[in-house]
This record gives sequence, structure tokens and C-alpha cells, in this order.
Amino acid sequence: MKRPSLAIAVPPEATHPRVVRLSPPVGLCQLFRPLTKSRAARPTLNETYQYGQDLTLRFSAREALGAPEQTLLLVLLELAEEQHRRRPVEQRLDRTDRTEIGSQLWTSLHEDSPTPLQDEPATLMLSCSWSELHRRCGSTSVGGAVTESRRASLARLCEVTVWEKSEAARTVRSGRLVSWLVGDDQKVHVALNHRLALALLSPGYAQVLLSERLRLDSQTAMLVHAFLSTCLGQGKTMAIGYATLVDRLWPGQGIHVPASTHRRRIADVKSALRSVGRLTHWEVSLGNSVANVVRVRAKPALAQTAERAKREASSTGKDSPVATAREMTRGSHFKVPSASYAEQPFWKNA
Repeated sequence: MKRPSLAIAVPPEATHPRVVRLSPPVGLCQLFRPLTKSRAARPTLNETYQYGQDLTLRFSAREALGAPEQTLLLVLLELAEEQHRRRPVEQRLDRTDRTEIGSQLWTSLHEDSPTPLQDEPATLMLSCSWSELHRRCGSTSVGGAVTESRRASLARLCEVTVWEKSEAARTVRSGRLVSWLVGDDQKVHVALNHRLALALLSPGYAQVLLSERLRLDSQTAMLVHAFLSTCLGQGKTMAIGYATLVDRLWPGQGIHVPASTHRRRIADVKSALRSVGRLTHWEVSLGNSVANVVRVRAKPALAQTAERAKREASSTGKDSPVATAREMTRGSHFKVPSASYAEQPFWKNA
């Protein structure tokens, strides 16, 4: 009698990791923070990040950015990388672009720039539908309320101005984090700041897995996951204090907060670390004041499937063949070479 085959379900993050290439300064600076769900006005954004000895980046905007804006930015980077691999010439954007959409995006990206636009580096643009953005951000609904919320998040990203100051070159440059418009085709067209595009075009970038992020159950967990993903390459370990994470997530040096608020934030950080630790490729050990975090080196999906089948067979005492789960999405959409900014320089200080 023929034995029935054993179909092993491969976790989504193993089959389609959805690796997003993120520039380390954007992942390490305090650009995104946990925000309350109340209708109170958001605080302003004014964050500075020192990169190396020479380059200073400052991010300013009327409103601070939260986890929804970070998710949307990661999805935009994912789309830009995919579309550039398929159509590199069409997705490149610089001052010579004469298309109506390209020229508008370029002008909007460098609005109020203190330097001549001919000196601005080339970047990338992308296009997609609202429904595609919703799907990739993890939304099951594509209704008007969801679109309005996504539109508001995209508008906040567009309001962020990125200031770059180079001490060695004695130059100051500014540009928007992203720019966007809706064309006659009703598609959303977006251009990226060249610092974001650099992570997609050259070696040296952090890896954030959207497939992992969308499994997390809180804003704080998503923000902690993105930060740790920027700090740690695969197979790396770090120890980080809870108070350090609190200071990073809730910026405001010199601002006194009640002891009860600080305790609640510590509890939120611990809960977030536990959530990250439950992901397949993370191990988190919580101590009294410090957590030890390991980013486990990912195994190929087929190797994971075989390993699970072996465990199943050993538990049942049967030598069952393996049938891989049917793939519902093209894996090539999410296949990205493995690398980490810690192994290669992100950009030269110039």
C-alpha cells in the first residue's frame, strides 16, 4: 500500500521573506516613534543623525511619523527595488527626465532646495495602485477609509525634509524623503530620496523582512524589529538595555516623564522584544535590565521543509516523503541577495 505523502506547510517568512533594503541611517535614527491612537496633534519631527565623521543628516517635518508610515515606506522601497530590477531604465529618475510625471516628481522631490538642481544625484521612482499598496501593507480591506488613511501616511512622508551637511565638502543639500502624485492612469507615482535609493542600487544596506514585520501585533514591536534588523545582520548577536530602547523610541532629551509613564514604556519594550523573539529567525532572552538578541541565520526554504519532515517522521516512526507547499506568490518578487550594511560600507563620506 502506497504511503500518503506528507505536505509540510512552509512558514510565509521562510518561503517569501520579502527582504527590504533599508539605508542604515534611516533605520538607526529616531525618524519613527510609537504614537497614541488619540486624535491629539502629533509632535513635530526634528531629528539629527551623525553618520561617520563627516556627514550629518537632519529630518524635519510638521508631524512626527509612526509605525504606519514606516510600514508604507518599507513597502515603497520593496516596490522600487522590484520594478527597478525589471525595468532599470524606466525607473531611474534624474533632472534630464522629460516625461510629465517624472519631471513633476523630480521638481517636487527637490522643492525649496538651497542648491542648483543640476547637482542633485539620480534616484528611483515607482508606480502602483492603491489596492497594491494596501495588500502589501497587510490590509485586508481596500475601501475608502483605508485609502484615506494610507493617503495621509504618504502625505506625511512627503512632508519630511532631509538635510545633508558635509563638513569636508562644506556643502548643505536638502530634499524631500519622498514625493508623489496620482496620474491620469489613477496610479500612485512615487520618487525616493537618493539616500533611500542608494540602498537599493549598491552594496551596503540593512535587511528588514516585511514578512516578519506584518506578523507583529503592536506598533512598538514593529519599530523595535526594524531597529534590530538594522543593527544586526544574520548570525549576529547584541545586548541592549530596555532603557536604551525607550530613549530611542520616545525621543525627547531633557523632557521629564512621570515614573508611571516610564514603567509603562519599559513594559511595552519588553512585550515588543518577546514578540520579536517569537519570530522564526530571532532569539531573545530577557534579563533584569538587558535583553540579549540573536538574529538567526536563515536556512533555505527547502532545507527547512526537509528538516520539519524529518522531525515529523521521527515522531511518528514513519519515513514519509515530503511534498512542498504550493506557492501562491511568485518567489522571484521577493528574492534579494543576502547582505548587510555591517559587512560592506553604505556610502563614502564625501
